[in-house]
Amino acid sequence: MKVKTVEIVKRVYIVFTTMFRRLRRKCKSHIYDCVIVCGYPANNDGSPSAFMKTRVKKAAELILEGKAKYLILSGGAVANSYIEAEVMKAYAMELGIKEEVIIEEKKAVSTYHNMMYVKQIMVENRFENCIVVTNGWHLRKADYYSGKFGLDYVMVKSKESEGVSILQTMKQYVYINMQMYYMMLKGYY
Repeated sequence: MKVKTVEIVKRVYIVFTTMFRRLRRKCKSHIYDCVIVCGYPANNDGSPSAFMKTRVKKAAELILEGKAKYLILSGGAVANSYIEAEVMKAYAMELGIKEEVIIEEKKAVSTYHNMMYVKQIMVENRFENCIVVTNGWHLRKADYYSGKFGLDYVMVKSKESEGVSILQTMKQYVYINMQMYYMMLKGYY
């Protein structure tokens, strides 16, 4: 039984890595036009969730280090009434990001929509390249949609969320990968 499980895991891994290419992580440019942060639901009280915080913190680091000029925060009100982009903006400003470099995208309800709407913003602002920041478990999905919408991008992983157990993080990895398989089987990939 244990050998069969290992074989199944190996086969799933091979299929997955064949269907979804390696991530673009190597920076091609010294300075990018913008950093994109994929939204994640805020807490029910409107405060930034742990996953959201790590994404915004990493993006703020990149802006403050001069790696990019603008910050695009993408996300609508998905899991509750709080618009993710607005919550992320308030948190980014607490971290020292100036309001004039922040662009909010408030309609996205999924990673697909994050990248679709961000592509429009990039075209409108004549941005040529970007850094996409998200959690490790979300990288492959964000990478796929960034490529699908023709972004010139590099992926950057945020740190693991404080106060979130390894089990909860692993659940996210499994959930996202299963969701991608399901979408692939339905013909969306």
